[in-house]
Amino acid sequence: MILNQRTMNFGWPLANDGYGKETALHEVGHTLALPHEHQNPKAGIQWNEDAVRASLSGLPNNWSLETIEYNILRKVATNEVAGSDWNPNSIMHYQFQAELINSPAPYNQQGIFPEPGLSQKDKDWMQKFYPVLESNDYIELKPFISVPLVLSPGEQVNFIVKPKNSRDYKFQTFGEADTVMVLFEEENGDPRYLNGDDDSGTEYNAFITHKLLRGRTYILRVRLYFPGLSGETAVMMW
Repeated sequence: MILNQRTMNFGWPLANDGYGKETALHEVGHTLALPHEHQNPKAGIQWNEDAVRASLSGLPNNWSLETIEYNILRKVATNEVAGSDWNPNSIMHYQFQAELINSPAPYNQQGIFPEPGLSQKDKDWMQKFYPVLESNDYIELKPFISVPLVLSPGEQVNFIVKPKNSRDYKFQTFGEADTVMVLFEEENGDPRYLNGDDDSGTEYNAFITHKLLRGRTYILRVRLYFPGLSGETAVMMW
């Protein structure tokens, strides 16, 4: 991805949509790995499945039956999610008319219409998933030294890089694990995106090459998607 390149597109002008802000927040939530809240395995929603399929296969969605199953009716597996009990006011929850819900009460009578904006639970859990990092949360990454990592899915390790020479540097993960690796430059105390790679679902390893400048500070973040057979990976720069 090129710096300042557009990373998200919407099919309609959000400024003219009464739920434009909520739509944007919802989609940004997906980029941060948040699933749909109505698919929370703790939700306990019993759908009127025929009504759901009839409603969402028509205008304005025109969804296929496969899409309806994936986005609405399917429950996320309990071993694939960490979070709160069902939060019907979550930004990640769709609105649903009462006739689409068999139970529980009172939603089968009044429907589900989340309050606008981020709920307090949304904010609390995002701060738990993405806590503010302290200086001791970073590992210094030095050239030609492989750093082994043992991570659980969704866990992230953060490296600080202080190059002694201005030149092109290469960063790569090793092993069978699926990871996303992102390089930032520290600018006025904040990370500014430079480059990234995602090897999930492929046979290659995440790889970045980028010119770093002496005297500047860089941050490399590596997040595990899938651990592979061994559950181990490593990262190195050279």
